[in-house]
Amino acid sequence: MPFPNIDPILVQLGPFAIRWYALAYVAGILLGWRYATGLLRNTALWTHRPAPFTPEQMDDLILWIAIGVIGGGRLGHVLFYTPLSQTLADPLSIFRVWE
Repeated sequence: MPFPNIDPILVQLGPFAIRWYALAYVAGILLGWRYATGLLRNTALWTHRPAPFTPEQMDDLILWIAIGVIGGGRLGHVLFYTPLSQTLADPLSIFRVWE
């Protein structure tokens, strides 16, 4: 069976492009956030001990998780796909996420 030729870009408006994998990241973070917040608000789960943190603290945690996912994804791309000589020649290229 041949591999399907699927365009990785869902929508492109000028230089701004929304890619399929970006939607997967967003959906995963949002679904995980809603699920974890629902677990924290379910009092039946926390009858013998208090919940480890509040739903408001979960909101803050999700923000830091999203920042870590974006930063870690960029760092992984630079480490695994960008030649070291190119990175050493132009260290600011690490921050060029549009390339």
